[in-house]
Amino acid sequence: MKRTSYTFIVSVLAILTFFSCEKEVNNIKYPEYKPKLDISGYLSPDNLMTKIIFSMNLRNYGNQWQFDDMGHPTVTLSDGTNLIVLDSAQMSYRGGIKRSDFPIEEGKTYTLEVTTDKGFNAEASCTVPFRGNFNLEIDTTLRKYIYEDSIVNISVQPDFYFTDIKGVDNYYMVLCEEIRYNSDRTQSPYFNPLHVGEKAYFSDKDRDGLRYKLPIESTGLSDMTDSCFLKIYLLNTDKVYYDYKKSVDKYNSGEDPFTEPSPVYSNISGGLGIFAAYTVDSLIFRLK
Repeated sequence: MKRTSYTFIVSVLAILTFFSCEKEVNNIKYPEYKPKLDISGYLSPDNLMTKIIFSMNLRNYGNQWQFDDMGHPTVTLSDGTNLIVLDSAQMSYRGGIKRSDFPIEEGKTYTLEVTTDKGFNAEASCTVPFRGNFNLEIDTTLRKYIYEDSIVNISVQPDFYFTDIKGVDNYYMVLCEEIRYNSDRTQSPYFNPLHVGEKAYFSDKDRDGLRYKLPIESTGLSDMTDSCFLKIYLLNTDKVYYDYKKSVDKYNSGEDPFTEPSPVYSNISGGLGIFAAYTVDSLIFRLK
């Protein structure tokens, strides 16, 4: 009898503890939400149009569907000598700054300022990297699969090469797309992104002035394809772009719930987001 009473008391205490914990969770006071401008902009001399996209930051707690009004914005972009004021059409999702109206030049530092009649202010600067002669090359290895004396498939393993500029801190991002043309397909040309190396972005730390070799994801060729090309984009980015990509990867890889949160890098003073710059070198290689 005594043992049964003891078991009953333990069960009641467990239930009370459970409900008391639930009550504490419901009474949590969320951190104060601080509305800020959220800005995203990338400058490059190679872009026909420069887009500057901004909005208000979202809430992490409470009513996440409650949006704050930023008010009417005034946006300016300056290179220290020339200045352009962006209108509402240029700031929309489909709009942008035409290269003919405000060219972006390598080596120059650009400053973006955003103010609104609701009292929000944000500012950021970035410097466009200089171009370099990277000596881009692609080498391929072919593997033919033969059945009954007939080639049924060809596998292609491309490797991408480029040379780092010596004596300069460089930050890179490499992208590759496969372009296929097929007269029998409704969608032609067909664009397919391919992975390059272990990581799309990297610095030249400990490899200053050296020749890089990056394996590209293998692809296949068949009689169904009329022609096929690889297009490689080598982005020479500023450090801001590199730090941002690195922080995004670190943020997305936080699978352990007991680790400290890793904030995404931002260079926006008075707001959140990224304002960075890059130049582009590219190479087209015909596979078929």
